[in-house]
Amino acid sequence: MTETIPIELTVNGRQRALSIAPHDTLLDVLRDDLGLTGTKECCQVGECGACTVIVDGRVVDSCSRPKLTARR
Repeated sequence: MTETIPIELTVNGRQRALSIAPHDTLLDVLRDDLGLTGTKECCQVGECGACTVIVDGRVVDSCSRPKLTARR
């Protein structure tokens, strides 16, 4: 059985509560858990910009950003 971590976040102005796997990236959470497929998966190292999102007013690469550090 896979360990999960409960998190709460606001995406596009909507509060969400999820239980996610510890190894997931922010991209995994957006696409797989929230169904927001506009964020694209491409290079997986944060170089191409396909996965770019805005977190707390800052531009970040969601493919290389662990979801629990997205607020840092």
